[in-house]
Amino acid sequence: MKQQDSKNTSEIQAEIVPVKDLIQEEKLRIPSYQRPYRWDEKNVRQLLEDIHASKNAGKKNYRIGSVILHNNKDEGTFDIVDGQQRLTTLFLLLKDSDTLNVHACPLCLGSESYESVKRNYTFIGEWLKENIGNDQENYFKYVSEACDFVKIVVDDLTEAFQMFDSQNGRGKELEAYNLLKAYHIRAMEMDSREDKIRCDKRWEEATQYDPTPKIKDDPNIDILKQIFDEQLYRSRIWSRKDEADKFTKEELSEFKGFTIDKNHPALFPYQNPQLLQYLTSKFYDIILSGTAATKNRFDYGDNDHINPFVNINQQIVNGKNFFDYVETYVEIYKQMFINIGTYQLNEFKEFYYTHCLNYNWNNYSEAKEKRKMDMAYNSIGPASRTGDSYLREAYKSLVFVLFDKFGEKGLKKYYRSLYRLIYANRLTKSQIKYKFVSTLPSEYFKKIEDAKDLADLVELDKCAQQIKIVEDNGKINNKQITNFIINGKYGN
Repeated sequence: MKQQDSKNTSEIQAEIVPVKDLIQEEKLRIPSYQRPYRWDEKNVRQLLEDIHASKNAGKKNYRIGSVILHNNKDEGTFDIVDGQQRLTTLFLLLKDSDTLNVHACPLCLGSESYESVKRNYTFIGEWLKENIGNDQENYFKYVSEACDFVKIVVDDLTEAFQMFDSQNGRGKELEAYNLLKAYHIRAMEMDSREDKIRCDKRWEEATQYDPTPKIKDDPNIDILKQIFDEQLYRSRIWSRKDEADKFTKEELSEFKGFTIDKNHPALFPYQNPQLLQYLTSKFYDIILSGTAATKNRFDYGDNDHINPFVNINQQIVNGKNFFDYVETYVEIYKQMFINIGTYQLNEFKEFYYTHCLNYNWNNYSEAKEKRKMDMAYNSIGPASRTGDSYLREAYKSLVFVLFDKFGEKGLKKYYRSLYRLIYANRLTKSQIKYKFVSTLPSEYFKKIEDAKDLADLVELDKCAQQIKIVEDNGKINNKQITNFIINGKYGN
């Protein structure tokens, strides 16, 4: 395939090439704007096992995915825009093979990648001994000749990035939220490469968060997918209108805002809240951070990953500020809903575990021990039903926004009322559907968004007191929870 634009002579070429042709390309280069090589053993194992399974199944070819290259005519190189993690891993795999001349790496790896390269090279050797044994040369030959890529070469770098936005490392479409990373890194044109790498690293760590480091084979959690789908996107929509549906690529503009740097002058600064917020944050970081205190969201202090100058419903400032915004809510989400066995927010976490994740408890002493167990953040039993998960996400988003705006003090005061308002529907409806929940909490979000102080939220208590349930449907099957939802207290 060739596509040429007569106006700017931009050309796009695509062809299917075997691994051996691609990995021996002498002009192949990892450009300075790319992140370091950071695949972990899980990523490497998955690629090796996929190829091994294809070979054992007798398939003549295995399509690894696509690689996007920028034909950098100024430098005389093919710069990797997408695919460097897989290509580097294949180089490490074939490095000691006699089937190819790849003893010298053509990828010009930076020093930041050294530890990952060293670790994965050792892992690959151990995996080959255990799984391939004496048949390694045939395996290498299959990798180099039968495995292939769709090689896409683009003359224009902007077009190359646009293509990157439409696919991920295995040829599948990226999750909607991941399309935002490339967009905001490109907005960091005035920032250093080190800052870009740090932002990328924080982003990737959030997609592979390990909630149970003591459990070797327990899968990691993608916190970014969770918070973009629910606690960020839907909360922003609920806060300003009635219905919040699923986050898709069509809604990416929700998280694209204003670029503020010397190449993008701010118009009418006295009318520009984004500029004022940006300047206030910068002024605090540079001048006041060591001398003036700001109010923390957590009673015992916020950690360094939480920015005091962001709020969920703010206008987005492109670039590094966006990554600071996201990192703040990744950290808050972990503290509220994943690390639920810790002491911080202890009272709320105990309530959340017993009333949202596990209806099957008889007393709080039992629940206290259970919520400290590994994987206690997962719902179990009736609480894991689809309808219950819809209600739980709406409730989580409500308390998330409440905590974001009024901190731990506000959360303590109103998390029970918000629970009653949301979960009353579990007692009255035989089935909870996504469409129903998409409009359910908007009234309560609006009250939180409009409140100037905690006193304005007394309306939430009044709404909860108006709950009228003549007879529940037994869906929760816990008398203590049922009585609390109906009466606001436990017991008869």
